[in-house]
This record gives sequence, C-alpha cells and structure tokens, in this order.
Amino acid sequence: METIKKSCKMQAPTLRPPTLMIDLLFGALMLMAFQMGDPNTSRIVTHDFDIPTSDEREGDNPLTPLFLIPTEDKDGGWTYETADGRRLNAEVVAQIVRGQKNTPILLVSRSASVQSYLDAEQPLRLQGLDVGLAVALEGENNK
Repeated sequence: METIKKSCKMQAPTLRPPTLMIDLLFGALMLMAFQMGDPNTSRIVTHDFDIPTSDEREGDNPLTPLFLIPTEDKDGGWTYETADGRRLNAEVVAQIVRGQKNTPILLVSRSASVQSYLDAEQPLRLQGLDVGLAVALEGENNK
C-alpha cells in the first residue's frame, strides 16, 4: 500500500521548463514599457512651406529670389552670404527683403542635414519671412 501512495505523489518527468515566473517577469516588463512611453519624444514644430516655383500667383509683379548661403557662427548664430559676397545677419536680410520685395531662398548643399537647414531658417522665420530652399548639387556645372 505504501508503494502505491508513493507512486501517486510523484509526477511524471517533463522536458518543459517551468516558465510561469519568466512569463510573469516579461509581462511586468511590457506593462512598465507601455506605461513609460517613448523616452525620446520631442516636440515637433511644423511650418507651412511655400517655396516659390512660379510667378503666376504674383501677376505682373513677381518676386525676385535672394539666394543666401547660411553659415553658422562660433557662438551658434547664423549669418547669410549673398551672391555678391556680403555677410548679413537675419535682421539685415529682413530689411533687404522687405525693401526690395525679394524672396529669401537658402542655398544648402545636398549633403547638409535637414536639421541644419531648419536651424538656419529659424532666425529668418522669427523676422516674419517665408524662406525657400534650394539644394546645390555637388559636381554639376552651374550655367
């Protein structure tokens, strides 16, 4: 009788490992991850981009482009170089654009990051200007 009782208490061996604790651990980790959200979230500021592509909207008085090459100063500010070699800050560019009815267009290289363009555009937008973008292709002959 004792041998029958001992055999009833013993369970058959299994190859499946006990996973209940592992399942609970991963469940808790997933719950914590969903509660935390994305730690890399940042606020995105959107702008309506209006790049001048034709002069149909302006009628008889089309705006002429003012091409500017942005360069970042050592202190983090931006200066803009014109085609004639003048280096201007954002306030002077705004005065020129309003006085001559030009459209400021930033000329950036193809290898420049979008963030550098947005950083260069920001001081001009703070002056109330709508800024266009032109990408310079390296290796092409400009005619």
